Amino acid sequence: MRPIGKLSMIRTKIAIGMISAAIIAFQLVLMQILSYVQWYHFAYMIISIALLGFGAAGTFLTIFQQTLQQNYYRIFPLLLLITAILMSIVVIVAGSEAVRFDSLLIFHDLKYTGRLLSTYLIFFLPFFTGALAIGMSFLKFAGQIGKIYFANLIGSGVGGIIALLLMHWLLPQQLPLVIAVIAMAGGLVAFPKNAGKLLISTVIVSIVILLTVFLKPVRLEPSEYKDISKTLLLPNATIEYEKSSPHGLVQIVSSPVLRYAPGVSLTYRKPYPVRKAVFNNGNWNGYLVPTKDKLDTTILNYTTQSLPYYIEKINNVLILDAGTGENVSLALDENIGDINATEANPEIFKLLQNSFTDQNEVKLHYTVARNFLVSDTSIYDLIQLPIIGSFFGNSGLNAVEPRYELSIEAFSEMWDKLSDKGMICLSSWMDYPPRNTYRLLASIIQLLEEKKVERPNDHIIAIRSWSTVTFLVQKSKFRKTQEKQMQQFCHSLMFDPLILPRVKEIFQGEYNTIQDSPFFTNIERLLFAEKKEFLNEYPFRVQPTTDNRPFFFQNLRWRGINQLITTFGESSIPFFELGYILILFTFIQIIFIAAIFIILPLFFKSWKSNNKMWIFVYFGGIGLAFMFIEIVFIQQFTFYFGQPIYATAASISILLIASALGSYYSGSIQITKKILILIPLVIAILLLFLTIFLSSILSYTIAASLVVKILISIVLIGITGFFLGMPFPAGIKYLSEGRQVDIPWAWAFNGYFSVISTALATIISVETGYVWVLLLAAITYALTGLGSSLLKS
Repeated sequence: MRPIGKLSMIRTKIAIGMISAAIIAFQLVLMQILSYVQWYHFAYMIISIALLGFGAAGTFLTIFQQTLQQNYYRIFPLLLLITAILMSIVVIVAGSEAVRFDSLLIFHDLKYTGRLLSTYLIFFLPFFTGALAIGMSFLKFAGQIGKIYFANLIGSGVGGIIALLLMHWLLPQQLPLVIAVIAMAGGLVAFPKNAGKLLISTVIVSIVILLTVFLKPVRLEPSEYKDISKTLLLPNATIEYEKSSPHGLVQIVSSPVLRYAPGVSLTYRKPYPVRKAVFNNGNWNGYLVPTKDKLDTTILNYTTQSLPYYIEKINNVLILDAGTGENVSLALDENIGDINATEANPEIFKLLQNSFTDQNEVKLHYTVARNFLVSDTSIYDLIQLPIIGSFFGNSGLNAVEPRYELSIEAFSEMWDKLSDKGMICLSSWMDYPPRNTYRLLASIIQLLEEKKVERPNDHIIAIRSWSTVTFLVQKSKFRKTQEKQMQQFCHSLMFDPLILPRVKEIFQGEYNTIQDSPFFTNIERLLFAEKKEFLNEYPFRVQPTTDNRPFFFQNLRWRGINQLITTFGESSIPFFELGYILILFTFIQIIFIAAIFIILPLFFKSWKSNNKMWIFVYFGGIGLAFMFIEIVFIQQFTFYFGQPIYATAASISILLIASALGSYYSGSIQITKKILILIPLVIAILLLFLTIFLSSILSYTIAASLVVKILISIVLIGITGFFLGMPFPAGIKYLSEGRQVDIPWAWAFNGYFSVISTALATIISVETGYVWVLLLAAITYALTGLGSSLLKS
C-alpha cells in the first residue's frame, strides 16, 4: 500500500471546521424535522443523540487508538465522506415504513419502542463518524489542542448560523442534503496525495448518493395523529402553500368540506363557512382569514370569546399572538376603531398582512407578545389571547414547551396595560381531566392577589359553552349592569355562567351540563377559601407558571400518580403527560445506551493511570455542567428571542465561537495544577452572577431591537463562553505531556456526562426551574476546580 501524503495544518483545521459546522447544522435541522414529523420535545432527544455520538467516538478511540493514529491521513477524510453519505440518507431511512415510529403509540405497542431505539441508532451514526474524525484530530495533534479545538468550535458556531439561514430558504426535507454537501466538501479538503482506491471509490459513491437524493427528494410524513394528517383525510384535501422558516413549516390546506366552527353556540343556524386551514409544523394554527372583500366573521359572535364586546364599550384592543387573525376579525366585526395585534412567526405574519392590509383600524406588529407588552406605551380596554389548549384536550405533547405568554409575569404586564375599565380575556378548550382551566383561574387569582386587589372575585367573570371556558378579568369591579348583560348574552346563545362577581356560588349550568360535578366544586375551592389546599391536593400540577418555570402544559405531579392510576387506570397515565414522560423515557434510555456505547467497552481495555479519579471528576464534571449551561441558555433565550430554533442557533453559535476564542487563548497558557483549579472556579463565579441577574437582565431588555438583543446576548453568553472554552483543551494539553493514553478516557467520560446532561437539565428545569440548573452548573464547576487539587504528578 502506498504511503498517504500528509495534510498541511491549515487544510486539517479547515476540514475540522467544515465537519464541525455540518454536525451542528445537521443537529438543528433534525430538530426542525422532528418538530414537524413528531413534536417539539424530540429536540432534546436529538441533542442527546449527537452527544452520544461524540462519547462513543471517544470510546472507539480508546480501543483502536494505535490503528487510528497510524492511519490518520487515510481514515480522517474517509470518515468525513462517510458522514456526508449518512447525513443525506438517515432521514430517509428513519422515515421508511419499517422504522418509522409514532410518539403516541410508544406506550401502546412495544414494536414502536423498538422503532424508537432504531431511530436512535440511525441518527446516531453520522454524529459518531463525524465526532470520530474530530476526536482523532484531537489525539493526533494533542500538543496543539488549543488551535484544533478552536477550529472545531468556530466551525460549530458557524454551523448554527448556516442552519438558521438555510431554514429561511429551503423546506425541511431539503436541508439534510445541503448539510451533507458541507461535510463532503470537508472530506475533499482533507483529501491527501496518493489517495488509495478506497478513498477514490468513496468519493464516487458519495457523489452518486447525493445526486440520487437530489433527483429523488423525499417528502416528510407527519405523525398520523397530528392535526394536518387528520385534515388531509378530508375529501379533495390539498396542500396549497408551504413555506419554511426557523419558526417551523407553514402549510395551508384546502378542502371543499373543511369548515371551521370554533366552539360555536348551539343557536347558530347559518351555514358554517368553508375555510382554508393553516398549520405550523403540522399543528393547527388557525383558519385563513378571508381578505376584506370576502370577510364574513358573523360566526365568531357566537363564541364565548365575544363576551367582552357584549358587556362593555371597547375603544381599543390588543390581540396577542394573533395567529391567522381570528380575534382580529372578531374585533373588526364589533367595529373597534383601534386594533393592535402581535405575531412572531414571519410566515404567519405575512398571512395576517394579506388579510388585513387595507384595514386602517388594524396595526400589525411583527414581534413576540412579551416584547410588545414591555415596549408599548398604550393603554387598552381589552387584551385578548388565543384560545388555549386543544379541542377536547390533548396528550400533554407540549408539556416541555415554554409558554412565556402564560406566566404570572406576563399576566402582570398585561394588567399594567389596562385602562381603568380594561379587561383581559382568557379562553381555554375544555380538557378532561381539567388542567388548563384550573391553571388559568389559579393564575388569575394570584395576579389579583399580587396586585393587592380587594375582593378578587368581584373582578372575575367566567362563562362556558359545550367546549370552551372564557374568563374575563377587569381592572375595576364588574358592575351589576355588566353582570346582567353577561346573563343575557349566555341566555341568548345557550352558554352557561360559571363565575359571577359578588356571588359565592358556582353555577353548574342549564344548557351545557357535564357529569363531572367535582369540576364545579374545584372551581369554587380555587375561587374562595381553599385555593392552597386544592392546589396541594389535586393530582395534577395546576399552580400558576412563572418565567423560571414556564411550562404551562406540564401538569404531571409525581405524588399524584397513585391517585391518577386509581381513577383512570395505569395504562392511561402516559397519555395525560406524554411529552414530559417521553423526556423521562429518553433520559432513562440514554443512561443505559450511553453506558453501553461509551463506558462498557472501556472495561475490555486495561487502563493504568495515577489520575483516574481526577480524569473522571474533571472531564465528567465539565461535560455535565457545560451542557447544563447550554440548555439554560437555549431555554432562557427562547424567552428573549421568542422562538426555540432562533434561541438554539443564537445560543449555540455565540457560545461555541466564544468558547473557540477561549480555547485558542488557552493554547498560549502553561497548564499547571494551579490553572486547572483556577479556571473552573472563575467559571463558577460567573455562573453565580448569571444565576442571580440573568433573568432580570433579559426581562429588562426584552423590548430592545433585534440588533441590541444580539449584542446583549454576545456579551452575556460570550464572556461566559470564553472561559467555558478553556477547561477541556487545558485538561487535554495537560494529559498530552506524558499521559497521552489517558486522553481517550477523558473524551469518553466527558461524552457520557454530556449525553445524560441534556435530558437531565430539562427535567430539573421542569421540576425546580432554570435557576437551579444554572446553580447546579456553578456548583459542578466549583467541585471540578477543587477536585484538581487531587491531581498527582
